[in-house]
Amino acid sequence: MTTVSGIDVSYWDAGIDWPKVRAAGQRFMFAKATEGVTYKDPTFDDNWFGAKSAGLLRGAYHFFRCNVDAKKQADYFIDYVKSVKDDGELPPALDLETNDGMTREKIVAGAKVWLDRVEAAFGRKPIIYSGQYFLQDYFVVKGGGPPPWAKDYPLWLAQYPYQYVEGMKPTLPRGWFSYAIWQYSDKGRVNGINAAVDMNLFNGTLEELYKFAGASIPDQTPKTHAVAKGDSFESIANAYGVTVRELVMANPQLLNVGDKLTVPVAIAIPQESGSTSETESGGVEAPSKRTYIVKAGDTLSFIAVKHNTTVAAIASANDIKNINSIKAGQVLTIP
Repeated sequence: MTTVSGIDVSYWDAGIDWPKVRAAGQRFMFAKATEGVTYKDPTFDDNWFGAKSAGLLRGAYHFFRCNVDAKKQADYFIDYVKSVKDDGELPPALDLETNDGMTREKIVAGAKVWLDRVEAAFGRKPIIYSGQYFLQDYFVVKGGGPPPWAKDYPLWLAQYPYQYVEGMKPTLPRGWFSYAIWQYSDKGRVNGINAAVDMNLFNGTLEELYKFAGASIPDQTPKTHAVAKGDSFESIANAYGVTVRELVMANPQLLNVGDKLTVPVAIAIPQESGSTSETESGGVEAPSKRTYIVKAGDTLSFIAVKHNTTVAAIASANDIKNINSIKAGQVLTIP
């Protein structure tokens, strides 16, 4: 199962270092723009342009108040997003998570008014964001299922195991048969953000994410970086918005002052073979044991990044006393 990592942010995540966020592997973001007809998120434009400068795909979302006029809410959202003169790449999103004491009929009708008006303004189908139980309890029509038109909108589903294991999938609400994005935690930690943040996975490849956004994948021509005193793989990766793994894979040698490093363009991170997978019963299989034959020029740091583990874990599994002393031909167990 291929996925792409992203986050969604608001005022509570203020002061974000966006290059570090991208270096942590995040490739898209949604920023809160408005709520009801009285609240505009004051960090929206900072997040909007900060994420753009770091190369993340961006979408804006509106927190819907079911007891407030839907047309006015749509216009409030449209005016605020249009005021920054940059619509972003991802479709706008309608956040449905509180009923505000309204009936199902009013919630469904109000949501459709907002969706139609925002689609007309931005020229694309908005995303519906909600949780499994809200959709099953409140976003339904007579007969118990979602309105027939709901299938025309991408679903961004909130459902929290908090920790993602490769192969996991969310449980879809009754009457829904696919999802575009899964918000799997509201307590994530990402380098560059000094607060808990919502964690998301796009259901597809990086190429499919760019197609979903109606954007072109950026130029993949790598840059070069001259290593300076005090540089580390982490500091260089953060400066260029790539992951440490991507940087090490392109430059397996140890860092020396004056070296010219190849800095790749950030791409989605594929899962390694041997990672956990979902069983037919819905459980999670233990990963199979892996081995790696050391090649000339390899370092434990390079091997650890390549196999999505740590130097300490490899050293412990192979009883290595000196982490700087491995030999070509040596067979390592990869935990």
